[in-house]
Amino acid sequence: MSAPTAAILPPFTQPDEPATGPAEIAGDDQDSGLYWGAVFVIDLSYGGPEEGGWWYQAGTLVIDPWIYETLGAAPAGFCSRDAADAHAALMRTRLSELNRGRPEISQTNSVGQYDILVMRALTMPTHFPRTRPSYA
Repeated sequence: MSAPTAAILPPFTQPDEPATGPAEIAGDDQDSGLYWGAVFVIDLSYGGPEEGGWWYQAGTLVIDPWIYETLGAAPAGFCSRDAADAHAALMRTRLSELNRGRPEISQTNSVGQYDILVMRALTMPTHFPRTRPSYA
């Protein structure tokens, strides 16, 4: 089993720090399948009332063709992680245009943020996490 690696750097992570975020939550831990690169809209979901309430990041695959036209690339599967990362880097060059004017996910009026994820799976992931987390 390969170690999870993050495909994105959330806004609160500096480039020289280890990345943590949706890609790790997404469960990029499968030993087989293609490396998929696609746009997800990521927002916080309510986990439960424990300890005054807790939230977790969840994402849904974006299928709107306008989004991919704006980015200049479509979702795709690759045999190598390097190829998928290169494709994701191409899409990230115009990602800020999609998020312009959208509140951060920590805001109460959030409608989610677009981000590009690379995950390894047998089929294109449509959402993450695969199972709803429980309070530990």
